[in-house]
Amino acid sequence: MLDGNKINDIKEISRYGKAKGFLVAKRYNLPTYSNFFILENEEDIKLLLERFKGQNDFCMRSDTLVGNISIGIGGQNGNRESILEYMRNIKRREKELGVSGVAIIYWNDGKFCPTYETEGSFYLDYRTNKELLIDYVGKGWDGSFLSHGSACHETYSIPWEDILFFDDNNRGKYRKQIISEYAYSELRKARIKDLNEKYGLPLEKCESVIPSKYSGIKNEYFRQIINQVILPMYDSKDLQKYYREYIPIAQIENGKVLVPEVILPERLRIKEKGVNIEER
Repeated sequence: MLDGNKINDIKEISRYGKAKGFLVAKRYNLPTYSNFFILENEEDIKLLLERFKGQNDFCMRSDTLVGNISIGIGGQNGNRESILEYMRNIKRREKELGVSGVAIIYWNDGKFCPTYETEGSFYLDYRTNKELLIDYVGKGWDGSFLSHGSACHETYSIPWEDILFFDDNNRGKYRKQIISEYAYSELRKARIKDLNEKYGLPLEKCESVIPSKYSGIKNEYFRQIINQVILPMYDSKDLQKYYREYIPIAQIENGKVLVPEVILPERLRIKEKGVNIEER
């Protein structure tokens, strides 16, 4: 078991794609989880459960070594029973794909926000010295929809030289796309079906947490994202020395910004038969 707060574990942790992105978020003092653990097997899970006997709420994601294909197990919240099943699913996928997978267990004080209760998520694609592209999904969707390219409600393009002057008052001039009422309605149907059939959330609950109409990004959330993520990452000169592109994923949970990771190019591209394939 690797511990994100242990200096001696950092080198090994940085070999994993999503975990390395967490370390970058922490390095730039972005609002992120207080810690995380990398678990390789059920024995590691049992050690974690023994260490935190009173904890029954966990945020879980799968990860692989940088350069390997994704293990394909989506992130979720769970309890002391489902965390074991989550690891078993990772091990089953290992055998199918022939790659090693691990579980990342994020740590925070208090309970984790279910993905369907997020107030919105931002995909902040910095293309060094060119532009900042922003994709956004609203209340009830999480950042995985943006990273997989399966949903987007608004898109912005801000020239590099304008980033310092970008704010919630002038953002309209940079908006390139906003979802139509019909398209949102169709996405909402699919989201509700997914929550109900895959996660067992009652239909009444689904209907109540996924807004019937898209109402846009709240100015207060945009201000938080600008001040806590966009400007600090625009000033990340040392990061820009080595990367032409980097992508913080930011979510609004319980009215506050949370950045699970900063996606780096090595996680965006995998090699398959000698060809670079880009994944969002």
